[in-house]
Amino acid sequence: MMNPIMSACLTLFLTLGGAAMAQDKTPLSAQDSTPEALGWMQGFPPAADKAIRFTDPDYFAFPKLRWTVCHFREMMPTVAVRNGNGGVSDLPVDLDAGLDAVEFTPLGGGDPMTWDAAFDANYTDGILVLHKGRIVYERYDGCLNDDTLHGAMSVTKSLTGLMAEVLVAEGKLDETALLGDIIPQLEQSAFGDATVRQVLEMTTALDYSEDYSDPEAEVWTYAEAGSPLPKPEGYDGPRSYFEYLQTVQKDGEHGEAFGYKTVNSDAAGWLIARTTGVSAADYLSNRIWSKIGAEREAFYTVDSIGTPFAGGGFNATLRDMARFGQLVLQEGEWDGEQIIPAEAIARIRQGGDTDAFAKAGYDLLDGWSYRGMWWLSHDDHGAFAARGVHGQTVWVDPTAEMVIVRFASNPVAGNAANDPTSLPAYRAVADYLMAQERSAQLVGREWYIEDIAGKGVIDNSPANLLFMPDGRLAGNAGCNRLIASYTQDGDALAIDQAGTTMMACPEALMNQERSLLDFLSMVESYSMDETGALVLTTSNGATITARRR
Repeated sequence: MMNPIMSACLTLFLTLGGAAMAQDKTPLSAQDSTPEALGWMQGFPPAADKAIRFTDPDYFAFPKLRWTVCHFREMMPTVAVRNGNGGVSDLPVDLDAGLDAVEFTPLGGGDPMTWDAAFDANYTDGILVLHKGRIVYERYDGCLNDDTLHGAMSVTKSLTGLMAEVLVAEGKLDETALLGDIIPQLEQSAFGDATVRQVLEMTTALDYSEDYSDPEAEVWTYAEAGSPLPKPEGYDGPRSYFEYLQTVQKDGEHGEAFGYKTVNSDAAGWLIARTTGVSAADYLSNRIWSKIGAEREAFYTVDSIGTPFAGGGFNATLRDMARFGQLVLQEGEWDGEQIIPAEAIARIRQGGDTDAFAKAGYDLLDGWSYRGMWWLSHDDHGAFAARGVHGQTVWVDPTAEMVIVRFASNPVAGNAANDPTSLPAYRAVADYLMAQERSAQLVGREWYIEDIAGKGVIDNSPANLLFMPDGRLAGNAGCNRLIASYTQDGDALAIDQAGTTMMACPEALMNQERSLLDFLSMVESYSMDETGALVLTTSNGATITARRR
């Protein structure tokens, strides 16, 4: 039976991309398992059978995990990642109504699925798509909203890896150096004769198992060491991440095969601290989080001596994770300033040893590699990702100039459970956004009206149109919201039942609104001109011209 320390530390090792949690039965659906639907932790105090405690053996098991992923700070000690005092950076919002209808075929075949359907299929808590720095899609569910901090799980590893790559790029950390030479306390451990590069690519040969079904696996000792809870009477094992890393023994030769083991990330966290003189949490704040206009302070969970969990303890808001992803996409540049060296990200994008990676047996990731604690797809877009259990993702597609960030609470921990309905979906969205850039479609982002029947529009008027896939038309007629329906057949277009809200407006805007409604009711066709503008043509030959920003 799992002892209290082991059960309380489940979060620490459910950070592995290949791990899976067994399910005794078909799990509740995404909608039926939300914290609100099940009543978790509601009321003051919550009902006894609806309370969730850190010491509960199932506090991080489905469906409780759908509440827990947003509430780690209430359950265990943490350390802040400060967001600075420079103000919040703007993420322009330009939502694309066509994204929900984007279709893809899941890996392994089957019926096509839409982006909209994949949201619930993956038990998504929140997902955000940035295209060229604009938010084109943002959606929340479960325990999450735009102001909530969510556990990033093993996405944390990629933050750790990037910080280490920054130090390598700046010449402060030698990738060929042995860990035992940098951290003497590790000299007698398996890490002693491993290079910095081998740790960052997880090609270390460690006598260490993360098989949760084996009560004798080393992961349980690791868990006890990292637990902030008091140790049981008679316990004489390691009491911190630092102490545990010194006990790891070697098994084989470093550099031969990829092996995804969380202790490598904690070793990298120690390297960062030893090289910089500050913790990984403070270094992340100093170099990145305080520089990108993050909306909220982030945090790490910590062990009993306050060491940040560099392998899986990071928590942040969805939008702030999107800012981080955009920084990576922009090769370390933010608001005209080079925050971190572009070389650090270029090194990650080179990828690791694909042959060494293949030995790990990730069937769904054929041809991938691992470097700087990031996952490299080596596809024709050069896409790469930070990944964590239960569906956490930062997906960076340089060719599409796109970042997708997802927080989730999938019942199954391993990414193999959601990759079939995630990886092809990310590519389908990228292809859709690129196609919209090449040849804009009617459905998608808002069209801002530039001219109505040759009379222009009032300066700074917010008049716009948003065509949605289900035949609805929304927008702004001037100072009132516009609502209508439309039918489309090839280039033929008919707009019906157009109306507006009834807010009083200045006379000039009211006249513009009446004119717009009149002409919309007469629209017969649409086209795109050579400049990419949308031209709506009416039955009497008048036109309405609009453009995307």
